Amino acid sequence: MAFLRPITRSVVALGACALASGCTSGLIYTHTVRPLTTNFNKTPVGERSEIGDVKDLRVYNIEVQWDSNAVGDVARKHGFEELYYADLETLSILGVWTQQWLHLYGK
Repeated sequence: MAFLRPITRSVVALGACALASGCTSGLIYTHTVRPLTTNFNKTPVGERSEIGDVKDLRVYNIEVQWDSNAVGDVARKHGFEELYYADLETLSILGVWTQQWLHLYGK
């Protein structure tokens, strides 16, 4: 059984490296911003930006979500005439709390 000790140490070391590195992002805290579209061919620069906000709380099998970050809802609420592009910003803590902000750019 002495031959298992180096293997066990290796597995533990590999697991520790995985948890400490970026390959397991999102286990404790994640904060990202990503575009909702990547086709920016001839896309004008937005003159203004507005934000929609939605919050999500999960505990066991219970999920509570409130507010809206739907593109159409936010655009209508802020009186956009044209929408050029949008970004989605996401904050997640332990997979229990998630908050998303929708950034709209247009006129």
